Amino acid sequence: MQTTNSLLYLIIYVLFFGFSWWCKINGIHRLINDDGSFTRKPLGLICSHVIGIIWFGIIPLIHMKHSVLQVLTNSIMPNSFVIVLFFFLFILIVTIAFNQSKKAYEKTPDCHKSFIHLSSQFFIFYFIMRALFLFSYELWFRGLLLFDCIRWFGIPLAVFINVSLYFLIHILIDKKEALACIPFGLLVCFFSIFFNSAWPAILMHIGFSWAYELNFYRLNLINSKTAQL
Repeated sequence: MQTTNSLLYLIIYVLFFGFSWWCKINGIHRLINDDGSFTRKPLGLICSHVIGIIWFGIIPLIHMKHSVLQVLTNSIMPNSFVIVLFFFLFILIVTIAFNQSKKAYEKTPDCHKSFIHLSSQFFIFYFIMRALFLFSYELWFRGLLLFDCIRWFGIPLAVFINVSLYFLIHILIDKKEALACIPFGLLVCFFSIFFNSAWPAILMHIGFSWAYELNFYRLNLINSKTAQL
C-alpha cells in the first residue's frame, strides 16, 4: 500500500510540475502578470485551475481512498496558546497580502488599462475556482502527502520533503515567491500537524490569495470607474 501511494504521489507531483512549467511558458499561471496587468488568457487560466482541482483533489481521493472529511475534521484541539497564535498569524498574513497588493498596484499606475477586457463575471468565477483549487492543493500537500509522509518517515523528514516540493513548484514562477514559500510552507505544516488536519493550511492559503488578488482587483475597479468619470 505504501509503495502504491508513494508512486501515485510521485506521478501526480511530476506531471503537475511539468504542467505548471507549461502554464508559465504560455502565460496562464496567474491572474496578475509581472507588469501589474491582468491575464490576457482568462479561459486558459480558468482551465488550468480546473485541471489542478481534478489533479490534486479528485484523482488522489479516488485512487488513494482517503476520506476528505477525515483529512479535514480529524482535528486535535491544541492548547489555547496555539489557537490564539494561529488566528493572530492568519490575520497578520492577510494584512501582509493586503499591503503587498496595494504596493504592487501603486507601482503600476496604468495597469487598469488591461482591466477593461475582463468582465465582472469572469472575476467572480475566477475567485471561486481559485478557492477550490487552493482547497484541493492544500488538501493534497498539507493533508494527504504530509500525513502519509509522517507515517512513513516521521515529522522532521516529512516536513522537509513537503516544503522542498512546495518550493520547487513555485521556483518555476518566481524566485522571490519561491523563497517566501519556505517560511510559509513551514508555517502551514506546523499548524496542520498541531491540529492534525489540513484545514489550517487551506484557510491560510485561501486567505492570503484572496486578500492579495481581491484587493488588487478592487483597486483596479475603483481606478477604472474614476477614469470613466
